[in-house]
Amino acid sequence: MSNRPPATLDWVVLLLLSLIWGASFIFIKHSVAIFSPLQMAMWRMVLALAVYLPIAVIFWSKIDWKRWKALVVVAFCGSAIPNFFFAVAQQHVSSSLAGVLNSLTPLFTLVLGVAFFQMIFNKNKILGVALGLTGAAVLILFNSSSAVQGNWFYAALCAGATVCYAINANVVNRHLRDLHPAGIASAAFVITGGLFLFGLWWSDGWSAAMQHPQGMKGLGYIFYLSAMGTVGGSILYFWLLQRTSAIFATSVTYLLPVAALALGALDGEAVGMTDLLGTSVILAGVYLARK
Repeated sequence: MSNRPPATLDWVVLLLLSLIWGASFIFIKHSVAIFSPLQMAMWRMVLALAVYLPIAVIFWSKIDWKRWKALVVVAFCGSAIPNFFFAVAQQHVSSSLAGVLNSLTPLFTLVLGVAFFQMIFNKNKILGVALGLTGAAVLILFNSSSAVQGNWFYAALCAGATVCYAINANVVNRHLRDLHPAGIASAAFVITGGLFLFGLWWSDGWSAAMQHPQGMKGLGYIFYLSAMGTVGGSILYFWLLQRTSAIFATSVTYLLPVAALALGALDGEAVGMTDLLGTSVILAGVYLARK
């Protein structure tokens, strides 16, 4: 890993990554207008499996298959469960709100790390977590696209998805840190792929894609989520991490909510003062927790 000052290319990659991940919430919103949340989640996992299979072949000999339990956690907490939670939630909340709440991930990573993975805590981290959770509470309880319409529960599902991401991050850091990132992700999908194929059949996802008038368009949305949001985004992130530093690469945490709000507004979603206030409080909390 390099610690050199970021070059122009690094800034371009950082902005591109924030747009790729920020746009994911727009594609989720449009996907669940065509598929059920379970169908959408299963299609996303199966298409990601198809993209990851060649990568798994390349890294096959370098994967420690004895650590399959940790790899199963990666598949479910890193992808399957959050995908389903966001799919359910975005039938009722805006993609911009979902994108902002996604920025709670580093805060929950810290909380779970301290509670279960011997991570060190200090007063900055305590204040940061408190601020972040306060910002999330503002968005969940007072945001025009959640509480006013009685949908605070679905906004809370977005926060629940970030808890899953936090579990995944801590498990990878504790048990899989010495494995190549592409090998980790591809191995996780190979281990659980059969279950997701069964889930696609059981949820009748294939019939929905074939029979719905916009089924192919919906698959296009989900393919973006799989190929770009899951696979491409991860590759860009780890490449940026190797080119620069952890501090610079994880700055995407600050840009992603901004991208989600901007893209949501372009897609016709209302962005009000509550959105901006809650987002600012969350980002301030993330900044303090990472100091």
